[in-house]
Amino acid sequence: MKITTNHLEAASRRYAPAALGNGDLSILLDYEGIQRQTESGYGKLLAGIRRAGFRYDTQRGELISFGYLLHEMAGLGKPVEWEQSLDNSDGVVTSNCRYSDGTVIESTAFCHLERNILAVRRRIATALPGPYRLRYRFAPARARLDADGSGLIRYEIDGLRRYRGTVSLTADAPSRFHAEDGGFVLEIPAREFTFCLKFDDEATAEFDELLGSNRRAWESYRQESYIRIPSAPIRRMYETSQYHLRISSTRWSIPTGIYDSHWHGRYHAFDEYFTFMGLVTSGHFAAAAKIPHFRHSLLPQARRRIEGDRPRNPVGVAVYPWETNELCEENSPRGFWYDHIFHASHVALTAWECYRYSGDRELLRSELFPLIGASCEWLRLFHVQYDREGRTVIGCCTDLERLGPLRPNPFMTSCSVIAAFEAAATAAGLLGLHPESAAEWRRLAAGLRASLPHGDGRYLPYPGCTEHSIGQLAGIYPYGVLAADDPLQHEAFRDYVDFKSACGNMYQLGSGVCSWYLCWEAVAQARRGDGEAAVRLLEEVAAQSGCFGEMFEIYECGIRPWFTTAEGIFIQAVNELLLQFDSDGTPKFAPAVPAAWREFSFRLGKPGGGRLEADFREGRPVIIS
Repeated sequence: MKITTNHLEAASRRYAPAALGNGDLSILLDYEGIQRQTESGYGKLLAGIRRAGFRYDTQRGELISFGYLLHEMAGLGKPVEWEQSLDNSDGVVTSNCRYSDGTVIESTAFCHLERNILAVRRRIATALPGPYRLRYRFAPARARLDADGSGLIRYEIDGLRRYRGTVSLTADAPSRFHAEDGGFVLEIPAREFTFCLKFDDEATAEFDELLGSNRRAWESYRQESYIRIPSAPIRRMYETSQYHLRISSTRWSIPTGIYDSHWHGRYHAFDEYFTFMGLVTSGHFAAAAKIPHFRHSLLPQARRRIEGDRPRNPVGVAVYPWETNELCEENSPRGFWYDHIFHASHVALTAWECYRYSGDRELLRSELFPLIGASCEWLRLFHVQYDREGRTVIGCCTDLERLGPLRPNPFMTSCSVIAAFEAAATAAGLLGLHPESAAEWRRLAAGLRASLPHGDGRYLPYPGCTEHSIGQLAGIYPYGVLAADDPLQHEAFRDYVDFKSACGNMYQLGSGVCSWYLCWEAVAQARRGDGEAAVRLLEEVAAQSGCFGEMFEIYECGIRPWFTTAEGIFIQAVNELLLQFDSDGTPKFAPAVPAAWREFSFRLGKPGGGRLEADFREGRPVIIS
């Protein structure tokens, strides 16, 4: 789907540069087809080039900058009119920018999905006599750069490890490459040309051949899943969200974004669960499975954090950092978020859902159950307590950050632990492992369910709480541990809906409801079977999207566009309108489709492996396979 915006729309809708990438490279191109550095960025986002896993060995693990592209011509004016398009089916970005001197610069650009190449075709209509100068500002800290006149730059950067490689900047027209003013310049007299910026890729690259192979790679990925629905705004955002999750899928996992503004591309187990569910319910199994594979690769470090070098627990005990780099090192600044524990539940639940959707018993035994069991043992040993009345409760921790620190027996966290314990017990039973632990997990889950905090006829975010919270929906979504018609859960749901304008952002910012909270509510509504309400919410989200259908962490305040956590929840919400499953895996087709949707079709993932495809016409299924 090709999405086009311009300077007129950007005056009334939040604009952020178009996102390109392949999971290694992360590139943002603005409406000039370059990466101009704005004073305040676009919602903390600055156009530029970053690479997943390339970071410094500092406490925060900042991403290493691989520079940014600018252009200049003697006498070139300022932009006055522009149009930019993003095709989210193949990652091709086009721009047409007219400058005050009359010059028009047209660009077609893409980042190859399988090679670390940014390819750009540029056409310039101008009366200016001088050459076009493409300036590549590449001067990372703690680096040694060696360049020659061919456009090849050899780099060595002292980071988390010693990074060595090459960057090359070449054009298909006569040009002159040289170092200048803390960067490099490619000077091109021609008015039509292509150039390639390549990273650790010295093979030949011709624009049209690259474009063709890039489109074939995208087509292969897109064959795994599709939806066709009547709502154009929802489908627009859905397709952009799927696109951005794919280009954010690194060789390790999926961060909230491979951008400095997005916690420098660090990995949050809490957020990974939402992106995983968006992908796996879509049928993108390989991309989704990276997440538990990554966590399993770090399991020795996560266990050593708790058990030292002499493990005694037969199941294992493990805990992961709140914000981890690729080596399982904590990179977040110190704060009360260190006292979250529901990220451990999310490690377990991501692994469990990976088994449910793959049906791979051997994978469960070798990789997934070790994650599930060790995470649940940490929760059991460190965070399950008994209060003065002898009830099983979760001890003080940080629940959703808006609720503040040191909250006893919080509802959302408790629901996450119940879901994790029940998944662990079921997995152990399937494998015939650790029957004593399985029985204890089930006992504790039942005890926690019986002691969920409540008052005034509804579940409360924590005992005695007078605030309202999206976490009150947690029994339905994300965790599904309470029936949608549970009276206390029903009233908690209604309380959130009535007061969400007062608690609708993750932080104490703004007065509206952020996009991923709206999606959260939409999934819960879909699970309650209220498709009309769910679609209203999703269309409200679509109205809060950026010019390319990109999601923000908080649109109202313009914070963090291209935010994968929200994208994952949005995708899952749309998928659950179309397809849900009973606990035994029985499919429910169109369980929350609004009455006005008479014709729609989809190919989505199903538990046990494989995909389900359906085509509805006049509200009735004509094809199900």
